[in-house]
Amino acid sequence: MKKYKKGLVLGRFQQLHIGHEFIINKALELCDEVLVLVGSSDKFMTKENPFNYETRESMLKIVFGDKIKIAPLPDLGVGNVNIWGNYVIDSATKENGYPNCMVYGIENKCELWFNDEIKQKIDFVKIDRNDIKICASILRSYMYDNKYIEWKKYVNPALYKYYSYLRDILVRAYLK
Repeated sequence: MKKYKKGLVLGRFQQLHIGHEFIINKALELCDEVLVLVGSSDKFMTKENPFNYETRESMLKIVFGDKIKIAPLPDLGVGNVNIWGNYVIDSATKENGYPNCMVYGIENKCELWFNDEIKQKIDFVKIDRNDIKICASILRSYMYDNKYIEWKKYVNPALYKYYSYLRDILVRAYLK
């Protein structure tokens, strides 16, 4: 029995990297069940969001298998307001029941998403982003510049064989 029954992780995973893995693994340590919501699931073929939902879901499945549940979370376009926080929790609840815990990389904007009622019902486990210094935009630049060795340092070995496939998608998105 773990500390929490239902955990939630939210991210775009516009290149799944070891920082994302660290957060998901922390959620798996703490929670019996972990739901990973893939944000901006309706966005793809842009510089910020080159990969479609199915590609991101596949990366998560390759790395985590059936240890996690994965679901799409389309954008609302509302910004850092409680409407977004309510939407996240409502979506998580529909997919896997009300979460008791959300594990995330510390971002000031995340604190603004949730109203006091939600903050009282859910424990928020913050992971310091300085523990693993990588972000997906840097990883995408490595891919665009075809810096495989640099990219490889921050990606799970199970994804290495997909580099050319992922890079092709990314380059097409950047050139669009």
